[in-house]
Amino acid sequence: MQPDMPHDHQVKVRYKPVAPSVVVFGGLLVMGGGVTLVFGLGNPGAIGFLFAGALFITLGVLQFVKPYCVFDPATGELRMIDVFGFKHRVYGAPAGERLYAHGRDIIRVLPDGAHLPVRTGPGRKADFARVLALLPPYRI
Repeated sequence: MQPDMPHDHQVKVRYKPVAPSVVVFGGLLVMGGGVTLVFGLGNPGAIGFLFAGALFITLGVLQFVKPYCVFDPATGELRMIDVFGFKHRVYGAPAGERLYAHGRDIIRVLPDGAHLPVRTGPGRKADFARVLALLPPYRI
């Protein structure tokens, strides 16, 4: 099994469907403009639009396929999945931190006592609600 694929006991948080749709649609528009410039008007210098459109479409499709993050309640690890798979960010016990639920937010308590929020905007609220239910509440 690949490291970015969740196990059965892990909670997978998917992207909201709006953001990947906008990225794919924008990529299609850029690709269409590139095709028009290169083949319709004979401008070979606009071939960069074709590559940029293909990159945006690939990025949007990967956001549809890959999860935004994966929470493992057994180890207390929150792994933020990189879309291209190069560098995942790890929060929680493996990084020496503690994770808490604070309303609809996830709070990281670092080893030095600093408090930092985890970015949850791109993830689906229903999926993050399952993660928040597994975390202890944050006491001020």
